[in-house]
Order: sequence, then structure tokens, then C-alpha cells
Amino acid sequence: MKKTLILVAVSMALSACSGRKAVWDGGSTEAPAAGDTAGAAAAGDTASAGDAKWAERTDAANIRAAIAEWEKVAAASPGDAEVLVKLTRAHYFLADGYLRGESDEKEYLKMMDKGVKWGEKAMVAASPEFAAAMKDGKKFPEAVKLVGKDGVPAMYWYASSLGKWAKKKGFAVLLGQKDNVKATMDRCLELEPTYYYGGPHRYFGAFYAIAPSFAGGDLEKSKVHFKKSLEIAPNFVGTKVLWAAELAVKTQDEATFDTLIAEIEASKEDVIPEILPESRVEMQKGAELKANRDDLF
Repeated sequence: MKKTLILVAVSMALSACSGRKAVWDGGSTEAPAAGDTAGAAAAGDTASAGDAKWAERTDAANIRAAIAEWEKVAAASPGDAEVLVKLTRAHYFLADGYLRGESDEKEYLKMMDKGVKWGEKAMVAASPEFAAAMKDGKKFPEAVKLVGKDGVPAMYWYASSLGKWAKKKGFAVLLGQKDNVKATMDRCLELEPTYYYGGPHRYFGAFYAIAPSFAGGDLEKSKVHFKKSLEIAPNFVGTKVLWAAELAVKTQDEATFDTLIAEIEASKEDVIPEILPESRVEMQKGAELKANRDDLF
């Protein structure tokens, strides 16, 4: 009886705790039109300037500079899904990589929320079918099934940003957004399970570890997905960080935690050259986990 009352209370709370308003909640879901030829040419130059800054994203200032350039492109060419995805990922990495500290929580939430908004726009631009379904009032978990493979980058970075934003906002908001995030990653897993170094499997490894059993949590499924992600990309440090932080801590598996931390420490920042900045951040997270080991077990 007590458990039932708790579930009812949580269910009622979730109706008021999604925590944010999406682009399609009362906003426009029209697929944006492309800009004019001259504007597109100028936008191309600006996009290149943003790409150059993004290549130097070991410095947060360069990420902000890249965002500023890409926002100009988005204003001139609002239907450019590729640039919208870049903006989504850039806001995500700025927050996740450089604003994780408690003193930066407000800015972290702001940047993650901006990432979510750009991700929403990217999904609309990538899939007219999805945009039309949302305009017609279809529920998001059903509408997202209409997004095709070309929309995987938009979906992946949207869901990653929304999940991190919701987790930081608190348990009720996290549960309130769970269905949308999971439905999006389900679609990514269906269409392209190898995207971003086994990213969809990595997400479900964390999801099944974090979620309580009544909300779909399953520790065995978590382990299966983490293993699949590492089979796809054994050198991606972030998978080991999440496994250690979420599943190993949840199950109080000290041996696995220590093994994963040792592997993270032994990794090289440039093991995957194209994501050296991300690998550096993940190795820093691993060091933070090790420093906090006594508090985790």
C-alpha cells in the first residue's frame, strides 16, 4: 500500500515537473526555409570560422566563439540542420566539459537548456515528417519514430543535452523527461547504434543504472549496454567513466570500479585523435571519481 501511494505521488508530481517548454509546445514546428544564395555563401564563410574555433575546443572560450559564429549561420539559414546540430553539441560540451562544478550550476543549466532548444530545432529541420506530426499534436514518443537516419545526430545530442539538464534539475524533473529522452535514444539505437562511439548503447547503460526499478531501471541491462558500447568503441573513455560512476557505484562493485579507473588512467588523450578535447574531459572525470572513491563506497 505504501509503495502504491509513493508511485501515485510521483506520478502526480511528474505532470508538473517536466521542467521546461519545448519548441513544439505552443511554438512553431514549421520546417524552416533555406536562406537565399548570397546569404548561404556568407553563412558558409561564417560556419568555417566556427569550425576553426571548434577545432580548438580545449579552451571554453573557443567553444563560445564557435557558438557565436554558428548562431549567425543559424539566423541566416534556419533550415541548416548540420549547423543546428553543431550548436546543440557545442552547448552540451561547454556545459559538460567546463561547467560541471557546483559554482557553475546556473550557467551549466543555462547552456544545457540552450543545447536542448537547438536540438529541438535540429530535429524539426532534419525531419519534416517529425515536424508535421508534432504540429498535428502527436505525442513526442510516437512522432520521434518518424525521424530518419539523417536525423540521428540531432536526436542524439538533443537527448544527451535534455538528459543531463534534467538530471541536474533533480529527480522529479528527470523522471518527467524520461519518456522523451528514452524514446529519442530508442530511435537512435534502432537506426545507428554505433553513432558517436556506441553512444546509444552508452546512454542505455547509464539509463538502466540510474533509473529506479519502478521507472524501468535494470542493472543487468545496464551492464549489457555498457559492454556493447565498449565492443563498438573500446577506446572511448567516456563509456568507462559512466560505467564506473553509475553502475559500479550503484551496485557497490569496488573491483569493477577500480579496474575501470585504472583503465581510464592508462588511456592516452589522443587515443581517438578527433575527440582529444572530449577524451581529456572524460579523463578528468575519471580522476574526480578516484579522488571521491571513499565517499562513493
